Amino acid sequence: MQKIEFIKMHGLGNDFVIIDQRPKKIPITQDLIQKLSDRRTGAGCDQLITINDSKNNVDADIEIFNPGGDRAEACGNGTRCIARILFNENKDKEILRIHSDAGVLEAKKEDKNISVNMGYITMDWNKIPLSENMDTMNIPIIIEGYTKGVAVNVGNPHIVFFGNSINQTNLNEVGPSIEKHEYFPNKTNVELVEVIDSHTLKMRVWERGVGVTLACGSGACASVYAAWKKNLTKNNVEVILEKGSLFINILDDKAIMTGPAEISYHGNLEI
Repeated sequence: MQKIEFIKMHGLGNDFVIIDQRPKKIPITQDLIQKLSDRRTGAGCDQLITINDSKNNVDADIEIFNPGGDRAEACGNGTRCIARILFNENKDKEILRIHSDAGVLEAKKEDKNISVNMGYITMDWNKIPLSENMDTMNIPIIIEGYTKGVAVNVGNPHIVFFGNSINQTNLNEVGPSIEKHEYFPNKTNVELVEVIDSHTLKMRVWERGVGVTLACGSGACASVYAAWKKNLTKNNVEVILEKGSLFINILDDKAIMTGPAEISYHGNLEI
């Protein structure tokens, strides 16, 4: 038996099992990821994240894994959680640089919240990526009562649909087929968005490789960017999720995301 120590954290209910690999490395296998991620027999999480020794002038390298064992390039809520751990370790630190498969993100403390610069957002079809060249503002996927999709990459792929009464849509039904649609060779995250006013959105999300989650930081950034590009909102928007709000500011095609990151508990599990 092997004892695995971890930290359980969440950002607005989007939850993570975090393993600190810096003091002691353990093999991160698909079997381990699946066991820790299981909500009945493990700790349970939307993603498992490892903190690794830093290199290349960053404060930490992280790897992000979906419950099935496949890797995710970026995770906004997860990055804020990692930043919370690192800020707790060094309270004098003002800015952190955190490296993931999507590149280097900068994090800052904002009172009780954490702010992360999610970097450049793109709508270029080959960077989403899409399987063929098409208008990324009008992806021809139809959900009754919604606009055509807006394809966005925020370090990972997203498609955003705008409509009304998003809580009445069965996301468990529409999410899987869109995630795996032939247009998306790397699959995609799916956001359903309701515009409340020029500074407020409501959002639900189907996360690629995970399913319905309570929040998604990169999804919130993608939704605000898409809404701003369609002239539905300003560039500074509150995104309302089931357990609270994220605040997204689009500056020079970069997304600044601010929100909470909380430690649920420290635990260990024998595998």
